[in-house]
Amino acid sequence: MAAFTTFTEEALERYLVMFGKGELKACTPVTGGIENSNYFVTLDSGSGDVEYVLTIIEQFGFDEAPFFNKVVSHLFHQGLPVAAPHSTLDGMSSTIFCGKPTFLQPRLEGSHLVTVNEDHCFQIGGFLGGAHRALSSLKSTRENPYHLGWMQSTLSSVSNRLSDPERTLLTTLLGEYKRIEALELPTGLIHGDLFKDNALFTDQGELKGVIDFYHACHDILIQDIAIAINDWCQTSSGTINEAFRVSLIAGYEEIRPLEKEETQALVPLQRTSAARFALTRFLSGDPPLKPPAEMLRLASSLTV
Repeated sequence: MAAFTTFTEEALERYLVMFGKGELKACTPVTGGIENSNYFVTLDSGSGDVEYVLTIIEQFGFDEAPFFNKVVSHLFHQGLPVAAPHSTLDGMSSTIFCGKPTFLQPRLEGSHLVTVNEDHCFQIGGFLGGAHRALSSLKSTRENPYHLGWMQSTLSSVSNRLSDPERTLLTTLLGEYKRIEALELPTGLIHGDLFKDNALFTDQGELKGVIDFYHACHDILIQDIAIAINDWCQTSSGTINEAFRVSLIAGYEEIRPLEKEETQALVPLQRTSAARFALTRFLSGDPPLKPPAEMLRLASSLTV
């Protein structure tokens, strides 16, 4: 998370009046991240201070914002540990601030992990299984913005910044993704970006929240597992810790058992997911905000 859009205290106070949650006491920008603007906001409710997260959407328009609200609200009402946006006094949860779509959400307990263990991975797998099951009943949908055509055009647009081995690897992985799409694996709504910095755990190791659903879309369900494994189970040397990987899958399968074809396609999808994130990192700037080479090394290390 980060803070790209700035505003005056007076402007924020006028915005917060719509919610009737209390008087503004403090507002602190959240550092890190590369997409939306986020602030920790403290309000005096009259019976004590309450903390919230203010998210100003930078990369989506007003037509897409309601979808993300519906996804998180649906998961919240299904008992998943997420922060559903608050509604204004007149019932609006998708609001406008600084001319952009904005959400006010409760600040969840917990913090991002520095060190990961097998139980953390098991809980993340369980969350994904629960989310996929819960979202299967949500009627709203959003097309996958990172489809094969996007990957092909993005590869072409950044080609001059790639070494010959990088270009060859990504071209190979795009061909692999085309073969995976042809398998017609189970699909549904996915989180799409469940990295370690999008989960909050207590000091005792309990998952208390998953955040940042702004990559949610309709996609292959095990895409979510592949993305999570690539981050949660990656070692400092850039390989996958097999015990962590097994634990994450076990947590998922406690809720939604995988089909044989999904299990067989998981490692290939880890490779193509790494390619997807390498491409998005190339698009984040020159130089990129996060190193694409990290994902390319991971893709190269994975064997089917």
